[in-house]
Amino acid sequence: MQIKANIDGWAHACCGPAFSTGDTVEWVMAQLRSPRGEMSFELDDHDQLSDSGVPVSSVTARIVSIELVDRHYVAAIGDPRQMIASEEPARITEVIHIPAGTDFDHDSIIVCLDVLDPASLPPVHEWDPQMEFEVPDEIEQQRSARTASYQESELREQFAKLLERLTKTYETVASVRFDQLGNASLVPTNEEAASVHWILEFATDKPRIIADIAQAEWEFELDEQHIDLLGQIIEAAARGQITDRRRGWRMKAMFMEMVIELDSGQKLKQHQKIEGYFGKGNFGIVGSMGDRMERGNHRYAPWR
Repeated sequence: MQIKANIDGWAHACCGPAFSTGDTVEWVMAQLRSPRGEMSFELDDHDQLSDSGVPVSSVTARIVSIELVDRHYVAAIGDPRQMIASEEPARITEVIHIPAGTDFDHDSIIVCLDVLDPASLPPVHEWDPQMEFEVPDEIEQQRSARTASYQESELREQFAKLLERLTKTYETVASVRFDQLGNASLVPTNEEAASVHWILEFATDKPRIIADIAQAEWEFELDEQHIDLLGQIIEAAARGQITDRRRGWRMKAMFMEMVIELDSGQKLKQHQKIEGYFGKGNFGIVGSMGDRMERGNHRYAPWR
């Protein structure tokens, strides 16, 4: 009897052993059925299933074939630091060997197994992936509340007009994406140019625009004046009028200065302290700001 077992990439990367087609393996597995009737066999390689009460059993089988599954990831709208799977079909690659987990970098592995004793398979367990954790429900509730806040906001129409204008103006030189929460991302095709992303935050008494401009975080009040200013900043980014400079370091921090030159002649300046560490005369970054600091004194290129 042949079955297909799924192995999460993160689980194998942790401490998974090497295996190849033709090997005989003994794996602890669960047999799961989703609400839509789809069957799957999952490895209980970290006791994550048995600890939740799902029946598992040790199954001896011969490996018939192995496939690697890789999905394409894109930055979440408004937040370039959060990568999410795109709607593109996953890339499937057939291989004959899987190395031990160290440095493994694939989403998942599908292993076709020839089970030597079908009676050893665990009983079927009804499984709803959406109910596995409570966190997704909480996130969905927050998302619904934010959506309602945005839809009810008097500023929604102003944002809609801004996004419509930006799309028409820059659609040939940048990817312009936005969602029903009012979040947006503008990523120029020129990799040397500055990207602009923002999310709207309604959780506080004073709603805010939290913007990522060329990897630097800016915050503005969510009002008509700052929505207009956001449009001016994007126009400055498109013209290549954003400069990032190192301003030296003191103690265990590097200081950066970003200057945005608006068309009106006004210059917006932001000074940011970036925590790090010193070692043998070098400054190292703790966190995700290494790329920005490494560029040093840098003027971003125009979008066009």
